[in-house]
Amino acid sequence: MSKKHFYRPDIDGLRAIAVMLVILFHAGFTSISGGFVGVDIFFVISGFLITSSINKQMSQGTFSFQNFYLKRIRRIIPVLVFIMFIVTIPAYFILFSDDFENYSRTIIHTILSTNNFHLWIKSNDYFAESTELIPLLHTWSLSVEEQFYIIWPPLLLLLHKKFNLKNRLLGVIVLLFLSFMLSVFLTHINMQMAYFLLPARLFEMLMGGVLAIFWYKLPEFSKIQNHIISSVGFFMMLLPALLLTQNDSFPGINALWPCLGASLFIISGKEASKMGVFNTILKIRVLVFIGLISYSMYLWHWPLLVYVKYLGFELTKPIALGVIILTILLSYLSWKFIEQPFRYRYIYDFKNTLLKVLLPSVIICVSLYGVIDHFNGFPNRFTALSEFDKDANFPSKLRRNCYRKLRIGNIEECGLGTPKDQLDGMLIGDSFANHSAAFLEVLANDAHMYFHDSAAGGYPVLADVDDITGEYRYDPEFGEKRLALAKKYEYVILAANWERFLDKKSKNYQLVLKTVGELVETGKKVIVIDPLRKTTPMDLHKMKMFKVRNIAKIKKEDLLVPFYKRPDDYIVYEFKRKFPTIKIVNLNTVMCNGNYCDYEINDNIVYRNSNHLNTSGARLLGERYLKQYGNPLKK
Repeated sequence: MSKKHFYRPDIDGLRAIAVMLVILFHAGFTSISGGFVGVDIFFVISGFLITSSINKQMSQGTFSFQNFYLKRIRRIIPVLVFIMFIVTIPAYFILFSDDFENYSRTIIHTILSTNNFHLWIKSNDYFAESTELIPLLHTWSLSVEEQFYIIWPPLLLLLHKKFNLKNRLLGVIVLLFLSFMLSVFLTHINMQMAYFLLPARLFEMLMGGVLAIFWYKLPEFSKIQNHIISSVGFFMMLLPALLLTQNDSFPGINALWPCLGASLFIISGKEASKMGVFNTILKIRVLVFIGLISYSMYLWHWPLLVYVKYLGFELTKPIALGVIILTILLSYLSWKFIEQPFRYRYIYDFKNTLLKVLLPSVIICVSLYGVIDHFNGFPNRFTALSEFDKDANFPSKLRRNCYRKLRIGNIEECGLGTPKDQLDGMLIGDSFANHSAAFLEVLANDAHMYFHDSAAGGYPVLADVDDITGEYRYDPEFGEKRLALAKKYEYVILAANWERFLDKKSKNYQLVLKTVGELVETGKKVIVIDPLRKTTPMDLHKMKMFKVRNIAKIKKEDLLVPFYKRPDDYIVYEFKRKFPTIKIVNLNTVMCNGNYCDYEINDNIVYRNSNHLNTSGARLLGERYLKQYGNPLKK
């Protein structure tokens, strides 16, 4: 029996440790500051168990891709879709429209096993404060694991067909080494990408996979030796969970230690009669039980924690413990009534599994996404937040026939102000110009003037350039044509995310400065719109909460936007130093007083997201600016 695979209750106990590390970390237990390593332990376990099964079948010539994926579908999909469906019900009542719409996208990406890509692109940083409001953030790891299930069996089959055992073992060792070095490299150059995507995580599952392939070649250890190996392995997992923090580089080298610890733990339990001390401890029934329901626990815990935080409640220890207890209860029910039946009772052949399990699951997810996305997250659920109705108040929607269309001269669709035969000027810039259009329109109507809006992302004045190579990031033709047309008119209004331009040595900074100088030299009346100080996604969420719920007694003074100091090299300051004739329209002057800035006018929040305005907010800013400072177009 020593050389055969057998049921390992200690591995279920290890699953329990892994899931509890993750849950305690997410629940805010500061002593488990590196509890996210529980995911890495899961990856090692998955790599070991999956490879053990398919490697044995391939060696015996009985492996079937259909059977492999059939089991994966039955194991993963039913309970995943069930929990997503149930979680969507409170999401309808709790999440604001933009968050509800974004949530629907994570549903479709989760079922497609692409949520890690989606979250990397949209959120970028797993530990960012704003990610605490994403109910399906945690399914990124399922996507990584499922992507591994796609590439690993064909690769392993190729190794079996083309190489003998010795060369096969050598091949997987080389692959493991290369994948680890890739993880270290990717973590160094782009930690956010490395955290979410498979290439930097591959070595973790391969550590379990290589262990499974070498299983029969491993030496037999004495009980004392296994005690030592087990202890070393356990503490190699525990110490990173206690010592690492969100600020440490990860995965890379820091992920090696918990993965190596999990591997040593698996090795020390190889002989049932000689198991190490911690293997024996982790066989206790309560830990084995938690390990058995760990998949459901992983799926349930994060949405529950998100909803608590989303409603504005502080995650105190009693509340966190309550969430953990509820997680265990729900997990037991979903394990007993969903996981187990679909794994052991509703056993269909491959075709019927596709028709009766996978297809209905995909239809449910696509339907949830389609309905929520079509209705823009149902903004009418919160009538007090009409300023966040995307179709009615987001510049990218209201000006969709103009913004990013890279058109020159389509005056009717891109006009601002009082229509007339001759334009008075142009609005030039990126997405900040787009959200400034409503502000400028208030000024233009007051002055009986007419402007052409030419906003396009990536075109602050001309097109963005790469600060290393100097190459254009976007087609420069539009920027050049837009600038040439602007030079024909009296006024040029510039609005962009100027806070991007802080380094005088950067190529973008120099290009913008040079181009603005050319406009000034031609005698144009140049007006620069200096944007509001930015808030944070979490504070914007709290602003909404304060307006519609205030369940947690949020205070408005805690939500005011700090009037942080911009550096001396901030490009707007440089404009004024180099080109004194430029007028600066500083939006902060009508919102800020002393050290803080207000975020609403007439009970309307002016922000669309943390640094962009919504249309009504820009319009209200225009009206207030006119009242306080007069019209800069008339001076």
